[in-house]
Amino acid sequence: MGCILKKISDSAKERFEKIPFPHRKDEYWRFADLPSWGVDSLFNYFSTSMREKGDKAESEYLLRMRRREREVDCSPTSIVISDGQIMSADLPKGITAMSFLAAEDEIPDELEAFYGDCRGKFDTLQAARAESGVVLRVRDGADLVLDLALVSKLPLSTVGVLVIVGESASLKLRRSVLNYAGSFGVLRFRYVLKPKSSLELATVKMSEEGARSYEREDFSLGDGAKVRDALAQIGLSPSRHERNFYLESCGVDLDTRAFLNIPGGVTHDLRTEQRHSRQLSKSDLAVKAAVSGNGALAFTGLIGVLPEAQKTDAYQSCRSLLLSDEAKAQAAPVLEICANDVACSHGCAVSKPDDDQLFYMHQRGLSLDDARGLIVKSFAETTFAEIGDRQFVDSLMDLIF
Repeated sequence: MGCILKKISDSAKERFEKIPFPHRKDEYWRFADLPSWGVDSLFNYFSTSMREKGDKAESEYLLRMRRREREVDCSPTSIVISDGQIMSADLPKGITAMSFLAAEDEIPDELEAFYGDCRGKFDTLQAARAESGVVLRVRDGADLVLDLALVSKLPLSTVGVLVIVGESASLKLRRSVLNYAGSFGVLRFRYVLKPKSSLELATVKMSEEGARSYEREDFSLGDGAKVRDALAQIGLSPSRHERNFYLESCGVDLDTRAFLNIPGGVTHDLRTEQRHSRQLSKSDLAVKAAVSGNGALAFTGLIGVLPEAQKTDAYQSCRSLLLSDEAKAQAAPVLEICANDVACSHGCAVSKPDDDQLFYMHQRGLSLDDARGLIVKSFAETTFAEIGDRQFVDSLMDLIF
């Protein structure tokens, strides 16, 4: 390990034990299912042996995860990263992949920026293994499609991924995050978009029961950059996902959407930030959640506009569909506006499936479960409305439902 990564790793190891696990006085973990992220719950993941996985039978959900892993591995333009190691790579011309170790001499400033904002227990945990990372670089002017699978199978699986999209380049990234039972997956992503570049990002996240999933994504967007982003979270185990969009230049156009299908006994925790620091940029964030049983959504979203960011246009919405009387959705939209010539707003709604719609479909032969499923699917489909490859979107919806 080189001196930069070693310095980052040593510093993170020293800080890790001093940082408390999430607790009820920590506003940054507001609404979270804290017992799932405490030391008692996570202790087994830090041991050297695999956790018991319980029933060995292959569930339908596990088969879907394996199917998606095979699909990415067989794609003509793909890369599979398992527990921090590149397992297979068939990259198109115009994109290069290298380990953090190999990138240390070539792009040291970018690596330092990647780790420069560790602000919590699990960020620091990933930084403690600073060498466990991959850089993907898209050359200037390229127009590429790439399938990427991040697979977690070890008890403690950490990886960092830095994606750099060159000037006037376009990247369509199809991302799958797969956490198998008995694994605590800690994932850090950073996307750097150079001027006039574009990113179309479609993500599906799946996790078996008995897993944990923590992920942080940071988007650094240059002049005139364009992002179309869609996320589907359909895990069967607790998750925490932090998404930070930094509109640091003029004329940025961001559309980001998320759908969370939350089963009983699980809390999916989503925290977002739209940070505008330059003028004439637009961001639109929409979150939808379908919550079953005694599952829960914990959402906190921030729109921040600095004084220099005049002519900002920003919107944020969170809509939750409760499929049972025990389901819960907690949302906290926050606006911090320090400029006076902006258009910023937010919306929040919680509802149950419409009784008239259920009755109508039931009268035409659908069971109540099938009717609810159809409502949830139509509720989710708009999440991928801005993704251009309809064949891919259809296959993804088939995987989700």
